[in-house]
Amino acid sequence: MAKKKSVKKVGGDDASLRSPRKEPYSSQKITGVQERIREQATRFAALARAMDDSKIDAIDIDGHAMLMRGLNQIDNFLDNASRAVREAKVAKSQS
Repeated sequence: MAKKKSVKKVGGDDASLRSPRKEPYSSQKITGVQERIREQATRFAALARAMDDSKIDAIDIDGHAMLMRGLNQIDNFLDNASRAVREAKVAKSQS
């Protein structure tokens, strides 16, 4: 069976349109992300409390798979950030 040709993208493969793979993070920027996650966690807690108060057993919500992927991405980001901090500490101690 013959191989299929890949479909060319309309915009080409312009790397300048893509987000950079790595981006510098200061402790202030990480604190900002942490605050956003904290606000989201507060909203989750409020939803759970409202369900408990209303004696609602369960609800069907769209986006479950998207949420799980997002949580996994946060875990991966934290692993990468921890590794970067360790590497930066080692590099700083060696210089």
